[in-house]
Amino acid sequence: MEINEIQIKFISMDSTEAIKNYVFKKLGKVENFLEKATKGEVVLHEKTQTRGVDEDFRIDININLPGSFVVVQEEGEDLYALIDKAVDVLTRRLKRYHDKLSQWEGKTPWKVIAAEEAMAEYEPEDEEYGNYADYTPQIAVHKKIEDLRPLEDAEAIEKMELMGFDQLLFKSKRGKYCMVYRRGDGTYGLVEPMEDQLEDSDSS
Repeated sequence: MEINEIQIKFISMDSTEAIKNYVFKKLGKVENFLEKATKGEVVLHEKTQTRGVDEDFRIDININLPGSFVVVQEEGEDLYALIDKAVDVLTRRLKRYHDKLSQWEGKTPWKVIAAEEAMAEYEPEDEEYGNYADYTPQIAVHKKIEDLRPLEDAEAIEKMELMGFDQLLFKSKRGKYCMVYRRGDGTYGLVEPMEDQLEDSDSS
């Protein structure tokens, strides 16, 4: 798609040609990576309820690509600096998608490397237990899974990274609902149900 096909929306703020032109100018640096994009959207928000604090503005960039999509969300007090930052993040994620293009197009199989991990001994520290009798957990974000086509483990990791998540729930090509997540050391973890649990669930 062409850069000028990307939709720019304004929420709780005035739409100006100066801002639009600045966004398009910055998006020009990723034009080579958008050739296969099917849809693009940039949404600029001014959070009027928190005006005057460090995060006055928010920018959301959503790019639809064959097999996946790239999502960028950034907040800050300087709108133009925020646009710069968001486009830098977008550039890295689009390049990551482009580098794996043969996998996304199905020409090359997805692969992961299994690493042996040693379990570190855990010794809990003595601490006073808090009182949670009146504690009510709050869900800040509710996400619904729109794409449940079966994925390879490596493909799920790439989707997670392109969306900027730390974890991703997905249906694997082994027929299981699994979760991949990014570890603190930069490696990835995979959580999947045991076979006997699947059998018990199916028989109930």
